Amino acid sequence: MFYSTGIDISKDDFKACILEYNPVEQTERVRSSRKFNNTQAELPKFVSWVTKWESKQPAPVRITMEATGVYYERVALHLFDNHPEWALSVVLPSQARRFNESEGFKNKTDRIDARGLALMGARKKLQLWRGIKPYWSELRQLTRTRGALVEQRTQLKNQLHALNYSAYAIKDTRKIVQQTIAALDKQITKLEKLITRHLDSDPEIEEKVDKLKSIPSIGLITISTVLAETLGFEYFTSRSQLISYAGYDILVKESGKHKGKRKMSKQGNARIRAAMYMPVGNILSHRKQPYYSYYDRLVSRHGIKMKANVALQKKLLCLMYHLWKKNEAFDAALALRPAGLSANTGIAQGRYRC
Repeated sequence: MFYSTGIDISKDDFKACILEYNPVEQTERVRSSRKFNNTQAELPKFVSWVTKWESKQPAPVRITMEATGVYYERVALHLFDNHPEWALSVVLPSQARRFNESEGFKNKTDRIDARGLALMGARKKLQLWRGIKPYWSELRQLTRTRGALVEQRTQLKNQLHALNYSAYAIKDTRKIVQQTIAALDKQITKLEKLITRHLDSDPEIEEKVDKLKSIPSIGLITISTVLAETLGFEYFTSRSQLISYAGYDILVKESGKHKGKRKMSKQGNARIRAAMYMPVGNILSHRKQPYYSYYDRLVSRHGIKMKANVALQKKLLCLMYHLWKKNEAFDAALALRPAGLSANTGIAQGRYRC
């Protein structure tokens, strides 16, 4: 018997559910459910609550929570640092949702989600969470701050465009918007220098980043964003995990004679997909090889440009993963389709498969 605790976390609080699970008899019993504030001061109360049940009948403890934005990090890091004897797992929201659906949980509330996570931790063999290295946490803070400023700048540029063509635009309003855009430009440039300095601060990472730059159209911002969001691919052991995490996995709905439309799930890290959009645009604009021919071949096959665009984004992401794990530079010869392979081999190309 062991205790499986599920934690459903939001910005302000988190709901927790303790489940007593017997793997031999395959029986579970909810022991207690409780709500805590998502603050550092509340964490000792949560630990005492779990320990109280553990002390009544000593048994191993498993903790399962969702990777909800950055809101889970305070709880996860506290448990990781102070209670290494507890088996801690952090799962993707899409994983938790699919498990709840398979268990027949039709309603969605924080309490039900916490129970579902507890049950998931009890029944499934989940990968243990190994913490977040400060290096990656700092890089992610830099890249996300830059991304937020870029979004603000884009909105202001659109506003300035509207003012320039408005019949009743006020000159002072235009000037203020222009000054704000200029200020954002300076801050974005400063952040990009900080990102470069941060990547260069670790010689091993600097070397591997230089190898990723050898990929056509892949620049420093794309590299830093992907590395920050994946924590340097540390927790990924396969391309399929990475594809699912980024939301590039394909959903298929088929039943009997009904053939549903295949579509990308988008149930993953949107920042990675945004980062991969720009290099693909550059490849297509300048017809850069060898991957423009790959895109062209996909378009000629099904005629859907956006579908081919997304496939190329996914392929470049897998290529970054491959080169990072192997510590290799890009070789165009290995990216080309080997002689004798038919078009039916899909998007598996040469050594760089995806």
